[in-house]
Amino acid sequence: MDSIFRLPNIISEFKYSIRLAIPLVAAEVLYGLNGFIATAMISHLGKEQLAANALVWGIYLTVIVFFIGIFCAIGIMGSQSFGAKDNIGCSLCFKQGLIMSIICSLPMTLIMWGMPIVLVWTKQDPTVIAYAKPFFHSLIWSMLPLNIMVVLQQFFTAIDKARLVMLMSILAVPIEIFFYYAFLFGKFGFPNAGLAGIGYGLTVSYVLISLLFGGYLYFSKQFKIYHPFKKWWIFEYKFFVEMLRVGLPLGATFCSELIFFAIVALMMGILGTTTLAAYQISYQYLMLGLVVLFGLSQTTTIRVGNEVGRNNRGGIKLTALVNMGLALALISLLSFFYITFPNAAISIDIDPTLDSFKAVAAEAMRFFPIVGILLISECIRHLFCSALRGLKDSSFQMLISVVGFWGIAFPTCYLLAFKLGLGGVGIWWGIVVGLFVTGIMLWLRFNRLVKQIDLSSLVTKK
Repeated sequence: MDSIFRLPNIISEFKYSIRLAIPLVAAEVLYGLNGFIATAMISHLGKEQLAANALVWGIYLTVIVFFIGIFCAIGIMGSQSFGAKDNIGCSLCFKQGLIMSIICSLPMTLIMWGMPIVLVWTKQDPTVIAYAKPFFHSLIWSMLPLNIMVVLQQFFTAIDKARLVMLMSILAVPIEIFFYYAFLFGKFGFPNAGLAGIGYGLTVSYVLISLLFGGYLYFSKQFKIYHPFKKWWIFEYKFFVEMLRVGLPLGATFCSELIFFAIVALMMGILGTTTLAAYQISYQYLMLGLVVLFGLSQTTTIRVGNEVGRNNRGGIKLTALVNMGLALALISLLSFFYITFPNAAISIDIDPTLDSFKAVAAEAMRFFPIVGILLISECIRHLFCSALRGLKDSSFQMLISVVGFWGIAFPTCYLLAFKLGLGGVGIWWGIVVGLFVTGIMLWLRFNRLVKQIDLSSLVTKK
């Protein structure tokens, strides 16, 4: 066995990765909790507002996920420069990220402004549109501060300051919840903005967090080596274009996955209300596992990027192996719970003993073991996706993801559910098949690429 895989090296990599992973996973969990609380508040406004929130939030998430995918290039390129001890490269990644945040805020603003017109064209309920329109327009103000906050998060993660990312989440979530409540219900002297209060609450929170951590970045002596705001407006063509080259496929990949699961929900709905309700319960618990995986995948991307910067081919293999083992260990525990004790999870959402929920609970019981198996497939796919991101292989990753979701999973779901009569169970198994095959293809791609690629060529330098 290669000397890089000796036990002391494995232990060292495990400690490094777990130190990076814990704050990133915690940040994702906190943001997930924030969305849950916001929905609970909105439910007190009425069913029309709740329906409008579901409509607006789904579109909003699709938009921001695409652009967050672009900003992920900052973390990838910055981690490589950090591994190469190239402070100028780290600095330029941040500065070009700030320029990109301003540029990207324009199309994001236009989309939010124009979406009410699209809702009219698609003949949505006029009452829902009436609530959705001010919500869309209030979200416009959050776009630029959101982008700046994401740039800060990506930069801090790239230079091994993930605890600051966690701290941002710890501070942001209670601030957001406070302003949600204040604007939604007109409390503490704030205007009663109704559903639009979510947009205003996000805006205030993002502005405060961006100012606080931007100020810390500017004044703290530990960041002086990067000169983060010195002539930040100067356009560096090479860095900016490379960010787009790496980031655009990531944004497209993230959007494709969101749209796929939206279509899956429609397919479940065709099978009936009971199947759709059971799917929503099981999907909620799938997302819980994915939140953990997303934090771990960020860790893998950053660590692979670091080793690319160090031109350490063995280190790339080691960090991929260790992070895969870490992810599988954590996800296997969650999968074991879903497979063995599905009733306990279902009981948190509904009372399975009530006659009105017995059919839903029975269907969900059939879904949960498959969700447990799916999480293992997703673990393999996510971790090798993230490893390939660290190698800047985002275009191929996008291609494989599209093939996996739409070329394999979607037709398999349709065949099993509607042609072979397996219903919702067939849809879940179709997803398992598609993502497992995708994970294998990504694993093969990673193994081949890490042997052949010129690592020094990956690091962008001025």
